[in-house]
Amino acid sequence: MTSAEQPETQTDTWTTVRVTLVESAEDEAGMRLDADRLEGLAALIADREGVGGVESRDPFTFVEGPDFVAVERPELVVYTTPEAREAVLGDITRIASMLAMAIAVAAEDHVGDAWRDAWKRHYRTLRFAPEGAPERPTFMTRPSWIAREPDDPEAELVLDPGRAFGTGLHESTRACLQLLVNLAAVPSWQPRRVLDLGCGSGILGLSALRLRPDLGGLQLTDHDPEAVDTSRENAALNGLGEDARVVAQVLDLLTEDADDAPGSDPRADFVFANIRPRVLIPAAARITRMVEPGGLLVLSGILDEEAERVRAAYPELEERGRLHDNDWTALLLARAGGPGGA
Repeated sequence: MTSAEQPETQTDTWTTVRVTLVESAEDEAGMRLDADRLEGLAALIADREGVGGVESRDPFTFVEGPDFVAVERPELVVYTTPEAREAVLGDITRIASMLAMAIAVAAEDHVGDAWRDAWKRHYRTLRFAPEGAPERPTFMTRPSWIAREPDDPEAELVLDPGRAFGTGLHESTRACLQLLVNLAAVPSWQPRRVLDLGCGSGILGLSALRLRPDLGGLQLTDHDPEAVDTSRENAALNGLGEDARVVAQVLDLLTEDADDAPGSDPRADFVFANIRPRVLIPAAARITRMVEPGGLLVLSGILDEEAERVRAAYPELEERGRLHDNDWTALLLARAGGPGGA
């Protein structure tokens, strides 16, 4: 799920668009299929201009936090602004039509600070354990309003609702974090620098620093200046705001002059790119160059049916692993020229 900018005063206005299927299944198996279809729609809506966030609700998911909303049928709630309302409604209708989905939409404007509580009900603590040792979590993410528990792992990242994608709740982010935790459990994996492309909230890069506090450097990049600002705020929230090793900057992977000065791009021996294939594929050569010889690259934000097309765009890299989470795939690739990690 994406996150969204929060109003700062009681007079702020915001808009929700509720999306449901015109014909919804009555049985549990059918409703789970409906929820999967809506999740696919949510993934395409989430990065449209004017969309601050998309919340998926279904009868089978219960989360921690105040104001949890139980529903009888799967649905989406799209968060936007009154100014962007009509454009977002048009995008939702158009994308649903492309997917041959008959939907009903209902938009409502709101005034006040209830936005914060609306997001709180969707946030929860996530604990990650290395593959093969599910009973021993080594890392966790949590919002600040949920307290730690006695047996929680020492390594954690605190993230509150912000203005950029990345809370750990979305499958693509979870898959990246799971791969990271798996690698961190291998003593021989000792990356020097980490690069987080399309960093959003900064969750992936900052988590790497939490799990490998001896990192020599962390670079957080995104094409959206707001995401870069949010990643800096989250670094500060976790006591890393004054850490000279952490650098956040705007970087557009699809700029036309990307190939003119390839040496100017950042490089690291561990690179995250949790971005949709419409960027991962055309920017493949550039992203490959950013991986140091012997380094590892995690590609995510990929639906299962898109995985082979994305993999084919990185022929110079060796596949070291593949992780699935619901309908999403993350790829672990290695560049020749060094040990490359685990």
